[in-house]
Amino acid sequence: MKIKFICGDAAVHNNYPPQPASKVRPDWYNKTTPWVGQPHNSPPTIKKCMPVYDTITSGYIIFNPVEQRIQTYQRDEEHEGFSRTYPQGWQNQSPQEGHEHSQCPVAVNGTKKDYITFSVPWRIETPPGYSCIIQSPFYHFEERFKLYPAIIDTDTIDVPWNNWPGVAMQDDFILAPGEPLAQIIPFKREDWEMETEINEEGIKRDSALKFYLSDAYSKIFHRKKKFK
Repeated sequence: MKIKFICGDAAVHNNYPPQPASKVRPDWYNKTTPWVGQPHNSPPTIKKCMPVYDTITSGYIIFNPVEQRIQTYQRDEEHEGFSRTYPQGWQNQSPQEGHEHSQCPVAVNGTKKDYITFSVPWRIETPPGYSCIIQSPFYHFEERFKLYPAIIDTDTIDVPWNNWPGVAMQDDFILAPGEPLAQIIPFKREDWEMETEINEEGIKRDSALKFYLSDAYSKIFHRKKKFK
């Protein structure tokens, strides 16, 4: 399987290309030790949780391509707007490009905010039958802004879908070039049908988990995922 990132700006392609998410793990995660204290004699940390590891390392990271300063202001008593400043020469997106609050009338922390669109000069292509979920990088805990998730059918769209909507969470901040902006996870589209059942004995079933002191999930159930 191959996912292709096609760039409309050679400078961005050469300086800030997408990377597998496994190579852009958050610093706090990399610095965390697997155990709170002595190995096997203290509680394990989040570093030992394979479901979290898979979430952090799945897919690819696209980076912010240009330094931008984002400031918010009161448009009126109820609404908060934004202004954005780019370096001279950056022509890929209008500073005010975004969406009015009325287009998605949901208050953010009690405030009616206008929505920012973050532009990247990339188009994503996937094989037939595969889409991509685009969202904020998992576990990076970005506090300055929030990127809203979306699913794009990247096997059929033939134009760049590169204005990703989000909202400012701080009043004044600078987003530097090269900072992680979005996590791209390809997945196969399939039809599903839901069912439920009651099986109290099955829920309490015997499990091979009982044979291990630690790392049982990774030793028994975990399957390696590759994104290169």
